[in-house]
Amino acid sequence: MNAFIHSIVLQMKLSMARPMFQFVVWVSPLFYATITYFIYGNQSPEKIFQYVVLGAGFMGLWTSIVYSSASDINRERMYGTLENIFVAPASFAVILMGKIVGNTIWGFISMVLAFFYLHFVFQIELPTTNGLLVALALFAVIIAVSVFAFVMALLFTLSKQAEGLMNFIEYPIFLICGFLFPITILPVWLQPISYILPPTSAIELLRVATSGQASFAQSIESFVQVGIVTLLYCVIGLLSYKAVDRKARIDGKLGVY
Repeated sequence: MNAFIHSIVLQMKLSMARPMFQFVVWVSPLFYATITYFIYGNQSPEKIFQYVVLGAGFMGLWTSIVYSSASDINRERMYGTLENIFVAPASFAVILMGKIVGNTIWGFISMVLAFFYLHFVFQIELPTTNGLLVALALFAVIIAVSVFAFVMALLFTLSKQAEGLMNFIEYPIFLICGFLFPITILPVWLQPISYILPPTSAIELLRVATSGQASFAQSIESFVQVGIVTLLYCVIGLLSYKAVDRKARIDGKLGVY
């Protein structure tokens, strides 16, 4: 547990030491928020909150997650420390999750920043919600996106093209997971792919939890969907970790060369 906590704290410090990550957390959510507001500015207050505040916030959150699951792994490889982390006394999985949770926390901070920006600049109000329900939804979302990032990070661990893959998947996820619009408007053949990706069910859960006078009974289906997808990726993550650990130890090719 100490290794996990120290990994979170260290990752949050290291992330803020990089100008690019500062831009991701402090600046890019404001651009996302402004663009989405101009798209939905004439819609109902509830739709504006769900697709402008949550949509723009989740775009910032996803960017933070991508950086934690790909860019940081690639950075450790370039610094020559990935092999050391992999064979350290503390489990590589623990260190990796610490990195992911640390950047996920920054991602949620960027969501809050986007809300306050929209609140004070565009006068968007927070809808009346059940505080406990929203808190539980946020907790479920953190777990879901962290597990998804863990699976991606494991796949990127063996790839020498992690940076390129990171840039390739960032924006398609914005579209496939319906951050800015209902996924029902996507082609029918694409919708099943959307539903098996955790960000889709995660943002839908937040939309349900923040919609008017939402109750626990009305939200139970969304919680179950997030739980099922999270459990699926937990299994995938466990199997992937064993496979990556075995392949890395046999091939010994975690480094740059």
